[in-house]
Amino acid sequence: MQTWAKRGIQTALVTGGLLMLGTGIASADENVNPDAPAGPLDVNASIPVDISKNAVGSLGKQVNLPDVHKEISTKPVTDKLNGALAPVSKTEAFKSAAPAISAANGATAKVTGAASTIGQSLGHAAGKRADQVSESTVESTGDPFMGNKVVGNLALPIQITGNAVGVLGNATVDSDETQTYGHNTDVHTNGAGGGFAGNVVNLDWALPVQISGNALGLVGSGKTAGSAAQSAATTGDVQTDGTNGGVAGNVVSPQGATPVQVSGNALGWFLGHAETDFDGNSDATSGGWIVTEGSKGAGTGNVAAVPVALPVKASNNAVSWGGDADATGSETSDATAGDTTPGLHGIPSYIQTHGDDSFLAGNIVQPQGAVPATVVGNAAAWIGNSAAGTEVERAANVIGTSATAGGFSSTAGRGAAGSGNIVDAPAAIPAEVFCVGGTWIGNAHATGCENDVDATSGGGTYTNGNGSFLGGNSVHAQPAGTAEVFGVGGSWIGNASGSATENKKVTAGGYNGSQGNESSGSGNVVQVPVALPAEVFGVGGSWIGQGSGTAGETKDITAGGGGNTQDDHGAGSSNLIAAPISAPVQAFGIGGAWIGQGHGTATTDTTSTAGGDLNADGKEGFLAGNLGEVPVSLPAQLHGIGGSWIGNGFGESDNLTDSTAGGDATATGAGGSIAGNIVQVPAGAAASVFGLGAVWGGVAHGDATNDVASSAGGDSATNGDGGSIAGDVVSAQLMPVAQVFGDAASLIGTARGTGINSTETNSGGDITTSGVGGALSGDIFDLPVAAVAQVFGVAASLGGVAHAVADNTTVGTVGGTDTTAGPQQALSGLNKQVPIGVVAQVFDIPAGLVAVVSSTTSNVTDIAVANHEPQFDLPVTTSELSATNLPKLPSLKSLPVQKRSERTDLTEIAQVLPVAGGAPSLSSVPGAEAVTAVLPQLPLAPGASALTGSDVLPTNIGGALPQAQLPTGQLPALPSLDQANPTAVLSKVTDLAGGKGMHIQG
Repeated sequence: MQTWAKRGIQTALVTGGLLMLGTGIASADENVNPDAPAGPLDVNASIPVDISKNAVGSLGKQVNLPDVHKEISTKPVTDKLNGALAPVSKTEAFKSAAPAISAANGATAKVTGAASTIGQSLGHAAGKRADQVSESTVESTGDPFMGNKVVGNLALPIQITGNAVGVLGNATVDSDETQTYGHNTDVHTNGAGGGFAGNVVNLDWALPVQISGNALGLVGSGKTAGSAAQSAATTGDVQTDGTNGGVAGNVVSPQGATPVQVSGNALGWFLGHAETDFDGNSDATSGGWIVTEGSKGAGTGNVAAVPVALPVKASNNAVSWGGDADATGSETSDATAGDTTPGLHGIPSYIQTHGDDSFLAGNIVQPQGAVPATVVGNAAAWIGNSAAGTEVERAANVIGTSATAGGFSSTAGRGAAGSGNIVDAPAAIPAEVFCVGGTWIGNAHATGCENDVDATSGGGTYTNGNGSFLGGNSVHAQPAGTAEVFGVGGSWIGNASGSATENKKVTAGGYNGSQGNESSGSGNVVQVPVALPAEVFGVGGSWIGQGSGTAGETKDITAGGGGNTQDDHGAGSSNLIAAPISAPVQAFGIGGAWIGQGHGTATTDTTSTAGGDLNADGKEGFLAGNLGEVPVSLPAQLHGIGGSWIGNGFGESDNLTDSTAGGDATATGAGGSIAGNIVQVPAGAAASVFGLGAVWGGVAHGDATNDVASSAGGDSATNGDGGSIAGDVVSAQLMPVAQVFGDAASLIGTARGTGINSTETNSGGDITTSGVGGALSGDIFDLPVAAVAQVFGVAASLGGVAHAVADNTTVGTVGGTDTTAGPQQALSGLNKQVPIGVVAQVFDIPAGLVAVVSSTTSNVTDIAVANHEPQFDLPVTTSELSATNLPKLPSLKSLPVQKRSERTDLTEIAQVLPVAGGAPSLSSVPGAEAVTAVLPQLPLAPGASALTGSDVLPTNIGGALPQAQLPTGQLPALPSLDQANPTAVLSKVTDLAGGKGMHIQG
């Protein structure tokens, strides 16, 4: 009783003391990285300001504005706040708590002593005991905020320099200035084994703003020259750990690099002159790599990262309204969001995490953007004169842009649930308008731009969902492209020109891999890579004026990079769905005029690639390893076109385009159920209009060279041996081609269209599978379809002149050889292929009324549909198709016809065909006597008397025919004739009824 009473009272007192003191006092003994925030909150925002060498001119004076150099920062406030929230040091904590602890210990001793006396009086039989009660102590449990961090690192440097404004006066400035700012905050924390611990919210944003080298003239003059350079960096890596925790080690990290540049612009306003010769450079870097861990936890190790590289430029533009503006210089910018560190297999990695043996852990969400925006080197005039870029005394406008966001990421969710999944959306889409001249009553010339762009967003990904439930899945949207207008001149009552060249490389995403062995609903991959260069360049147009556009480019656009997933013994696992799309949409080399002149000249070398090879493995799985793909390659282009209405329009182009979507597809479902099946709809297509001239009262020339290769999908192979509904292939392979080129049309004018075409398209390929030992397995259902429609070499005129020149080489292959095996009684190994091919061409047609027209055309077309010629070949041409010639239908023999025995209007075959040993005589043909009676006799050929039935040949037929139509060469020798069927020789004579002359085959 004594012991029980003392311990009960002691426990009550100690508990009360703890309630008074709090649940714990933080220790200051933790490991603190000097770059890491001491507390849970570390927010730093800075606005460095540099203002220098700006001037205003007015009324005969130039006022040089004062310089400002200062930094506006949140540090005075945030440092105090961060310090207030920082954990209290262990020593100070114990010092401040010492009085309370001492009082609690004293009270405990007194009460314990009384309890001892009472206990002794109640327990004499047990003998005297001197129980002692230890003093209460306080132990540090570490950071009271459990390693959670909120970090902000923002920089907004402002640089204003070299600007000149002349209002009712003149201002001249020369400036060379540099501004640099950098702040690094690495975040290192730990939430392993904790609850709601080690989580990080980290915002890094570098937003430098540069306003430099601009000139304005308003009833005055503003002139500036020089350079400005600006850079800002808000960097920092993130490392944490949520192993064996609950809602721990998670990271949310937006990272923005968004430099803004307004530099070297000239604004010539009313009665003013503005002139700039200025070079601007702007750089921004933000964020870093992210590493965390979420294994054996719940809601741990997840990452949401948003790196955005968005450089913005509005520079070196010349704009006038009732004045004059001249701008030249170079403008460059670089933006980098995120960084990499060696990761899986030494691959430089942006995000690394894991969610093995966990729940809702190790997942990644990462939208990533590299999206430069550029408006540079343009000239615009409204009742004025504007010039940007190169002239005799002026250097070229040099434009350079680099944007990089994110990188390769990896995770895993082995043996987990809802873990190791990836949602990935890298986008690389530069949007640019440069070297465009436009005027309304005036002159605008934007010339000599040289543009280099490199935009990269994201990279490949890898995850692993082996042995998991809904783990290791990944979804990817990967758009890469361009949206741009350059090298364009357009005028309305004036003169305008634009000329530019560019070299551009754009990449979004990469290879995506996963695994789902012995799992459920895991290791699946969905990817939609889209390569879409959209642009207008090298175009000149005018309405009552002159417009000229000249441009050249080399462009490489890549979206995604194929996919792979592996599975054995899975359920609903390792399936792959892909829809790679490559679609260059381009208009270039076009000249048009309405009461004026328009000239457009352009060249392009474009490579557009979406996706790559695919593989899905579902061996001995259920609903596993299936593959569905819709690769589409469709270059759609309009180029080399000249058109005018009461004017002159000239368009000239040289096009080299290579478009590819997807690649080979492989899968396996051996020993599985609904496994290893492939459903595919590849479409390798081409759509283009080029080399056209059209005029109504004037002159129009369109000259184009078109070299296009378009490919979608490839060979497919799978295996369903020993499976049920496994290794089947359902395929619709499409190859549409639509082109109009080398045509001319005039209505009271002169038109010429020249189109040199080399187009090669490929869609799908061979299909190989097997269903040996399986049921409903290894079957192939294949529909390869080719549809080619072309109009070329057509010249039409009403009261004018039209000349068409077309040289066509079109080669296309759709489908291939299908191979399978399996027991057909089990509906396995079925092979059903239905090829359909149509070629419809209208070409070499000169048509004129009170006109001069001509067509010079050549045509080589080779289309293979599953290794067969198209069933329907329908040419419409004056040179090849006469009124007595039919289109070629090579597969018409396969169509059903009425049996000869059912035709009552035909003479019995025995009455017409010769019998062995004798040829039919003409006397057996009804009405032949009337013909033979008037025909002279033809001398027999040497040796012809030995022929049975030789007397049926008329003699002296040559005397009855015009001699000029007889061939003058020697007749071909007749070495031998089939005596059983001597009329077989007549089958060697072709084209006699087709209007092409007689041709005797050897």
